[in-house]
Amino acid sequence: MSFRGVFLAAVLAASALSVSCAQANPQISVSAGRIPRHEKLTVQGNGFTPKQNVSSHLLRADGSEFPVLPLLTDSRGAFTHTIDTMILELGTHEWWVIDDTSGRASNRVRFEVTLDYR
Repeated sequence: MSFRGVFLAAVLAASALSVSCAQANPQISVSAGRIPRHEKLTVQGNGFTPKQNVSSHLLRADGSEFPVLPLLTDSRGAFTHTIDTMILELGTHEWWVIDDTSGRASNRVRFEVTLDYR
């Protein structure tokens, strides 16, 4: 193969790699789908831009949104955060995160805050 052919193959491979990386959406998860009030909920995310801010969005059970919370990812594009459910009303809440650098949104996760202990 000629130099030009090798160069074009490398360019095409790099393009395919950047497209496949850009198509992967970041993922989030919560430590419990149902949690008693007064307990702490651990939330995690990965697949975000490394060492950059992400915007955490949380909808209350009544449908209104808490102020957006900025979080910083680590060198792998991941984060862990704790939500104190004491500040949350009873009912089902919805959480998602947007990568501030790429604009990509994570999946959405719902969890229920209850009075009872699981």
